Amino acid sequence: MPKANPEDLLIASTFARVGVPVYALLIAYASWYPFSGWPRLGLSPLAYLSEPLPHYWTMFDVLTNIAAYVPLGMLAVFALYPQIRGISAFLLAMLSGILLSGAMEAGQTFLPSRVASNLDLLTNTGGVVIGAVAGILLTPVFL
Repeated sequence: MPKANPEDLLIASTFARVGVPVYALLIAYASWYPFSGWPRLGLSPLAYLSEPLPHYWTMFDVLTNIAAYVPLGMLAVFALYPQIRGISAFLLAMLSGILLSGAMEAGQTFLPSRVASNLDLLTNTGGVVIGAVAGILLTPVFL
């Protein structure tokens, strides 16, 4: 009987592949709630990128933003497995997290009850990076 090639035993995670878009929708819900108003203020949706860092922030906000994006980074790495692994999976997970966070902040430009913030983009990116690194390290354990 021929020996099994370890590469043939690698199985994709259906949970992670379904989990990424579901979690992204959860982030969109949390970022854009209450979904009303949407006035056009004459600002570019990306104006927040060139603003100085906000003066008023709390450690709770920073930690919440980081924690919210950790699962996204981890799920993204798991969802890419086994086709894309290692540094490529890390970079793709990070890029997708940055783009999602940037889109959420840009959308908040049009919500009167929300404030688009470059600090949020930075902390969300930090969370996705932590999650992607954890995903790379934990892939052998979970997958």
